[in-house]
Amino acid sequence: MQNKWKKLGTATLLLSVLLAGCGSAKSSEAKNESFSVMEQTDLLTIDSSQITDLTSFNMVNNVQEGLYRVAKGNKPVAGLAEKVVKPTNNGKTYTFKLRKGLKWSNGDPLTAQDFVYSWRRTVNPKTKAGYAYIMQNVKNASAISAGKMQPSKLGVKALDKRTLQVNLTHATPYFKYLMAFGTFFPQNQKAVEKYGSKYGTASKYMVYSGPFKMVGWNGTNMSWKLEKNNRYWDKKNVAVSKIPVKVVKDPNTALNLYQSGKLDDALLSGEQANQEKSNKAFVKYEQGQTGYLAMSFTKGKATANVNVRKALSLVINRKTLTSKVLADGSTPAKGFLPSAFVTNPKTGTDFTKDASYPEAVAHDVSKAKTYWQKGLKQTGKTKMNFELVVSDDDSQKKLGEAVQSAVEQSLPGATVTVRSLPTKGAQSAQLGGKFDMTIVRWIGDYTDPLTFAQLETTGNTYNYGRFSNKTYDKLVAATNGKDANNEQKRYEDFVKAEKLLMQQEAVVPLYQAVQTQLVNPKVKGIVYHPTGAPYDYKWTHVEK
Repeated sequence: MQNKWKKLGTATLLLSVLLAGCGSAKSSEAKNESFSVMEQTDLLTIDSSQITDLTSFNMVNNVQEGLYRVAKGNKPVAGLAEKVVKPTNNGKTYTFKLRKGLKWSNGDPLTAQDFVYSWRRTVNPKTKAGYAYIMQNVKNASAISAGKMQPSKLGVKALDKRTLQVNLTHATPYFKYLMAFGTFFPQNQKAVEKYGSKYGTASKYMVYSGPFKMVGWNGTNMSWKLEKNNRYWDKKNVAVSKIPVKVVKDPNTALNLYQSGKLDDALLSGEQANQEKSNKAFVKYEQGQTGYLAMSFTKGKATANVNVRKALSLVINRKTLTSKVLADGSTPAKGFLPSAFVTNPKTGTDFTKDASYPEAVAHDVSKAKTYWQKGLKQTGKTKMNFELVVSDDDSQKKLGEAVQSAVEQSLPGATVTVRSLPTKGAQSAQLGGKFDMTIVRWIGDYTDPLTFAQLETTGNTYNYGRFSNKTYDKLVAATNGKDANNEQKRYEDFVKAEKLLMQQEAVVPLYQAVQTQLVNPKVKGIVYHPTGAPYDYKWTHVEK
């Protein structure tokens, strides 16, 4: 079925590339073009079966490639495949033809079997892939991930060296975006088996299919380089020969590095964004990203009580949080799904209006205290201490302190201990449920409500709080199953699911994010995506 989810106007699409996009790259005649960039968090892996964090997805999107690539305007274009194809069999079968002569960076032929191997490895429960769930619409994927069927039964096969056939359980409106998403990239079986448990843990334990190769990352260091991959099929349109990458967690350090010419791109704090907004290098990217508070539903935890969750939510002033704490152009969240993400197919109304549940994002201390007293009575407690886990980047720490202050000032007997951890440690705590509350930032993997709604289904890897509700699960399953071909019914299921989520305070939406940064005006052609891996450097060039 044709994907008819409507974005609000053309502005959202134009924002996907604020710097000139596809087609602007100079030919491979250009020599030694280079620019330096930063990431805010540690790089955890470059194994596409193991990636769960934004930095890793961003890097892999530049050193590997899938069947498609997302170009400017959020438009899927042919990557390793010859063209963007239309499905057959009522939207359930895709047949892709790979380009001739594809090579891995080590010279090995890249074939359709590399996709088959990669996808089977990801859904194999032995791999413990955090993103295996995103493949669930591929025939038999769910049964394989549950250990009920062998990976060889996955609905993907190599008809010959250049022809890949994919069979789905049902039509999937957003499937074209998945073909450009890191989890679906090919893998070289020989390299995976050669490196074993080391595969993807350092740049030398990897072979590459994308426009760049990674060099100099040992698995723990905070800087590395992307270098042009001369075996990439479209190398003539890759102008840049080298991209030094540095992890910089402190925005003041990042700004200093930019101003001293040691970075060509610097992510800004809110305060810096206000100071630099008239700078000709200032860029503001809107994101399909929600920052939210996840709370533990584990039995015995105070946050498992709905009245406690409602009290904690109602003491948070989201306007103050975005205008004073973040101060970077982020806006108060209206729900779990971001605004201007999708609209009602029939009326054109924004999803956040149709799914509105005002109390879930309100600031009402009086009502919060009423819920708080109910929660204390129901749990038999007079005092409660909450551990709030955040990552150690600047904005997360500030948000944690703001939540801590709001709770302790407004709810008698409540204390909040903020635990700031490096990215890997915070993620480990979140995945292990080792928190009472944790601040999460989720950017949509693709432009469809499912990328958010699916997170809170029972058993999902990223359902950090372990929320479980049968009605919610059925509604979300219907959007990705029996209602997949009924656009309006599917939309209405998402609305019902969102309202249920908000009624239960299963997640506490805080803000809708933007990204503000300085980018050297000489650097042209960076493609920015509001969903998925945000930065694509394939078409970038540097003016002299």
